[in-house]
Amino acid sequence: MSSTSSTSSPRPRRGAGLGPGVAGRAFAVVGRAPRSPLPWSQESVDDGLQSVLAGHQRLVAARWEAVFEDLDEDVLGEVAQEARQDGRDPAGAVDVFVRGLVRQLEDWKQADTALAKALDEAALGRPMPVWAADALAAEQGRLWGARQALLEAVARHHHGGPAPW
Repeated sequence: MSSTSSTSSPRPRRGAGLGPGVAGRAFAVVGRAPRSPLPWSQESVDDGLQSVLAGHQRLVAARWEAVFEDLDEDVLGEVAQEARQDGRDPAGAVDVFVRGLVRQLEDWKQADTALAKALDEAALGRPMPVWAADALAAEQGRLWGARQALLEAVARHHHGGPAPW
């Protein structure tokens, strides 16, 4: 009897599905870390928070901190002296100067309020990280310090000598 064998294809082994080469490549593509952080990842949120803080700091440093940095009664005295030399009312000149500074403090306060809102939005509903909350508090502290410098300069300019407190 002649033995003829049928030429049927062999049955695939269980679990052999895609084979090691294809499965390995598929996992390598899926399992690889993304090149940039996902928009909802903590790293991406931190980057957004840092970007918001950096933008605000550039604005504050350029616009307000330099104005209030060396503010004291001598600055107000110089404004009054220049007004006298120009034949203008020294008290009126100081008043106009101080009112301008008060408006700048109000603008700075509004910028700090906008910063708090922008940080909250950049946090994507997550609790604010400690470092971001500390940075916001530092910004608010600089505003408070500028306000105090203005108040002290006005008090010393008008009343002279050390502060009464």
